[in-house]
Amino acid sequence: MERNFALKFRCFFLLFSLYSASSQAEYCAISEIKGNVCSGFVIETCKFVRIDAVKEGGKLYKVNRCYESVSEHSESKSRCWIRTKSTGGGLLSWGLNAASQPQFLHQNSDGTYEDIDVEYITFKCVYH
Repeated sequence: MERNFALKFRCFFLLFSLYSASSQAEYCAISEIKGNVCSGFVIETCKFVRIDAVKEGGKLYKVNRCYESVSEHSESKSRCWIRTKSTGGGLLSWGLNAASQPQFLHQNSDGTYEDIDVEYITFKCVYH
């Protein structure tokens, strides 16, 4: 009797774990993750740069491939965007960005990492 209960409990726990994991929807990248990098003051030029790592607390980490939420999602284009900077607030936005924006890195062909200042990141994605 006790063994039968333990088996039922394990089965219930396994099914509950699978249900809980599958009920959390995420936007997952199915392509390279790129950042929009702009330069210039009066005449601004922008380009997309591949993001290879994120630096936090002096350590390098792989870029997340899945996110619980995104700033924008286009189902028809299978594309996601995540805005990384606060905009429109002048000095307040600048201060918020300096204090809270992740440090994104691009790996050059010689293996060195270059710090890139991105407006937003974008990638082909699926929602599941």
